[in-house]
Amino acid sequence: MKKLFIIFLLGAGLTPGCNKILTQNPLNDLNSTTAFTTGPSITAGLLGAYNALQNASYYGTDFTLFADLEAGNTVHTGSFPQYTQVSERNITPDNTTIDFDWNQIYAGIGRVNTIIGSAAQINSPGFDTAGALGEAKFLRAFMYFDLMRLWGGTPSGFSNPNGEGVPLVLTPTYTAADAAPHARSTAGEVFTQILSDLTYAVANLPATNNFGQATQNAAIALRARVELYIQQYDAAAADAETIISQLSSLTPNGGLSASYASNYIVKNQQPESIFELQFDATNANGLYFYYYGRDEVATAPGLKAAYDTINDQRYPVNYYPLAGVIGTAKYDLADGSNDVTLIRLAEVYLIHAESVLLGSAPNIAAAQSDVNVVRNRAGLANTTALTVPALQAEILLENRLEFPAEAHYWFDLRREGLCVSTFQMADSTKVLWPIPQTEVLTSNNVIAQNPGY
Repeated sequence: MKKLFIIFLLGAGLTPGCNKILTQNPLNDLNSTTAFTTGPSITAGLLGAYNALQNASYYGTDFTLFADLEAGNTVHTGSFPQYTQVSERNITPDNTTIDFDWNQIYAGIGRVNTIIGSAAQINSPGFDTAGALGEAKFLRAFMYFDLMRLWGGTPSGFSNPNGEGVPLVLTPTYTAADAAPHARSTAGEVFTQILSDLTYAVANLPATNNFGQATQNAAIALRARVELYIQQYDAAAADAETIISQLSSLTPNGGLSASYASNYIVKNQQPESIFELQFDATNANGLYFYYYGRDEVATAPGLKAAYDTINDQRYPVNYYPLAGVIGTAKYDLADGSNDVTLIRLAEVYLIHAESVLLGSAPNIAAAQSDVNVVRNRAGLANTTALTVPALQAEILLENRLEFPAEAHYWFDLRREGLCVSTFQMADSTKVLWPIPQTEVLTSNNVIAQNPGY
């Protein structure tokens, strides 16, 4: 029930005597070169691009679950062999689930590229062309960043511009020639494109919050995250500071919600929620089903051990020993209507903390202050870390405790080059996912496999 495939049989050859039927164009078929010719059609197309994020092969299930399985925040308690490979950090190129994931993200990029190619041609009174392009480029940057987090970089992180990249497709696919395989770009080329798209988005997206859609702050926050990953610490600190300066005075907790749990009880909790993927009972995610329905995953004892289980308010929200035990945990609504939060202000504080700590002018006091905002909201005392290494370890721990089931900790370990040592991995090449075997084979090796596979 996880993936739904809809096949339209157009009847070719089934009714040889009915030529009128056979020669008609299908009414549900839209030519991508002519579908997006008005402002309203572009707006509808953008909604379809957000829908790509919600798919079960993306944040609707897989991306969200797999990040915590690899990070050891959850354990595999079900029967899917594809999930076993992820939990053991030993994924094979023929894993069909990662094949679906790769293709779903590229399907989203294809939608966005078509919108970008069309929106630039529209000259319609009242239509914000630059805003629509900003929204589309934000989504393209988001998707390419996720591709890089799974398949790109090196085992030691993402800062090497000569590391593994992914195929960089930036134009619409209108013809068979357009769909020809693209060779992989370098990591540096992909990150340059991501930052270019985000810079455009920052300049052209609205500042007001339209829940579930990109805003200027969402683009700034994502750019800060990308800059942190590639170790452009001063730039990341500046972007994070832009958001913190706007939002920190809006609540007594530095802009954070009054309680940690309220971020998951109340949708789009302001001002903490910066970019939140919207779900409801008719447009549900699969996370409840996989955590609780079929008990495919459950939180790991190692996550519990990381918490101050008496004082930390995050513990009862993020740790539940049996997946079938429902309390105040994330994604515990049976109808799958929980939103999936993709960027929160708490992350921006931790980005700022790490960036000012590791930047050109290390500022221990500022990093401590940022960490304390996150810790204090969780019910914990100020950090006792006093040195750069101690604070760096504290920030990594806070990232783990703050964001279980939000697809963070595995990637934090990846960007710091800590996966191999943390999990005693025998083969460092397994830190990167393998390119799906079908992509390598059908491209006649134009798309090269990652080393070690």
